[in-house]
Amino acid sequence: MFVTNQIYAIDHHHGQASRTILSGYPTIRGATMREKSDYYLKNLSWIHESLIREPRGHRNMLGAILTEPVSEDAAFGIIFNHAFGVFDSCGDSTFAAAAALVETGLVPAVEPVTRFTLDTVLGPIAISVDVKDGVVNMVRFENVPSYEVGCVKLDVPDLGEVNLDIGFGGQYHGFVDADALGLKVNRNNESDLVAAALKIWANGGKEPGIKDPENGRSIVLNLVSFISRNDTKNSYNVGHVYPPGRMGRTPGGTGTCALMGLLAARGEYDPSETFAMKSVLGLEFVGTGVPVQMPNGSKAIRPTLGAKSYMMGIHQFVIDPADPFKHGFVLEG
Repeated sequence: MFVTNQIYAIDHHHGQASRTILSGYPTIRGATMREKSDYYLKNLSWIHESLIREPRGHRNMLGAILTEPVSEDAAFGIIFNHAFGVFDSCGDSTFAAAAALVETGLVPAVEPVTRFTLDTVLGPIAISVDVKDGVVNMVRFENVPSYEVGCVKLDVPDLGEVNLDIGFGGQYHGFVDADALGLKVNRNNESDLVAAALKIWANGGKEPGIKDPENGRSIVLNLVSFISRNDTKNSYNVGHVYPPGRMGRTPGGTGTCALMGLLAARGEYDPSETFAMKSVLGLEFVGTGVPVQMPNGSKAIRPTLGAKSYMMGIHQFVIDPADPFKHGFVLEG
């Protein structure tokens, strides 16, 4: 059993742990990445359930699983995982997976910069990896177009009127001025930030009744993101909270891009300048952007972000069919 039932994965972190699942699972079928993602959820979700959840993972772990590419120039396709399912986009796991591909030789390293493309549900993303003396020093990815979605005002018990500024950077983020609510964005204030986010979700934040200007569909908010300005130009602190009530460890790839796109649309950020976002752990993502025109004529930017992920371990997992928790569990509380 154990000889034939092996799944290989590699773990990285940059504050946020992400597990890239490399091989040892059935073919993920589909002509597009959306079809592959749907097929995966219907037929193979046991993979991330087994490897991302406890006891092999934990409830805050992220992950990615490799697929065959769907575009001619891409090295691989990638589906982003979390304990309960999949994301269309995830900056944290992009950084980790890109590092894993180069460090394992699945993408041959070229010094000083290794360049390749990954297919995602939202389209191909360009990757560049700085390599020196065989060591990955920095990963950068060019994200999907990021833009302002809109703003809603919510009446939230205990918080009062909350302005929710919504941006898209691969996921929908609702940005809240933490200072306006008297909240501090730091690691010691996690419980207050999570409690505030849960109240915002419960009082209109989850489905704020606003449509994406690009596709016309009503949005569902993926994260509530509390921000505060730093004294340095184009620099913010952020605390991302995602369902069912967890605090992000990093500045968030999609969140950083969403805020860049939102502020650029309002004329508050020049995308040619460096933008910096710091997490509750003090970790920083930096990037720039270039203006792009969306198919419907609206304005957006295409951000490029960089970070370094640190390898933590290489795994050869087995799944014992007699194990009562072979497909993992999540213990809340």
